[in-house]
Amino acid sequence: MDFSLVPVADTTFLNFIYLGLASNSKTLIAMFNTRGNTMVKESIAKDLDIKLLDTDYIDDKKTYKRAILGDLLIGGLKLSKVPVLVAKDTAFDLGADPFGNTNDCDMVLGWNVISQFAWRANPKEGRFEVQISDFMEVNKQKTNQPIINIGFNGRIIKAAIDTSRPLTIISPVLAKEAVDSNTEVKETLSMLGESIDDVTNLSRFTFTNDNKEVSLGLSQIEKDLANKDIQVVFGADLLRSTNWAIYGPTGYIRLENF
Repeated sequence: MDFSLVPVADTTFLNFIYLGLASNSKTLIAMFNTRGNTMVKESIAKDLDIKLLDTDYIDDKKTYKRAILGDLLIGGLKLSKVPVLVAKDTAFDLGADPFGNTNDCDMVLGWNVISQFAWRANPKEGRFEVQISDFMEVNKQKTNQPIINIGFNGRIIKAAIDTSRPLTIISPVLAKEAVDSNTEVKETLSMLGESIDDVTNLSRFTFTNDNKEVSLGLSQIEKDLANKDIQVVFGADLLRSTNWAIYGPTGYIRLENF
């Protein structure tokens, strides 16, 4: 399997990953998003080879139209007739982060494209690559984001990866288990006179992937994940803080700390 380098854009907003792509000889800044569909800004679409499939927006709430993008260049990977959504520019407005940065991109590269190929990156070295040979048949089991199995406290649990989230979220149950297994954290909470019920963030979340221990920094405790099948949703922080590879067609994901 051969890989090609993909330019990493200088755009900065939260923990999101931005790549330099191209279409119709025009350079595009794309957010790498492991959830949902690929989207193109309406103001950018007029300069691209795009065939609209809808004459009007799908409904009053969804500000996009379905379309086919004639070509898309991702590093050395050349795609044609890519299904995309042409969205109003307001759909890309995510406000500002604590440093005043905004989501200054032309498009979102979504899971409908990402899941077709293999990807790997070393964020510490600024290296991002995409598969350009030995393509495998895509898994027919459709999901709108990657779902993986991770090891936690001696058992296997399901986790999702959603890089449209800046931070990882975990359920209160897993957070309590993580705290109970960490004497230092328990003693700190006791010293502060707090219980896990008072805590909204976990300072460190440790799990195993492919028999390797992986530690992630600050995670948010999310009550809505209680009693759900998936109790961990990794955000863009996961791909920012590990060496990783995503083999989309097989659903295999490899992670390791720097």
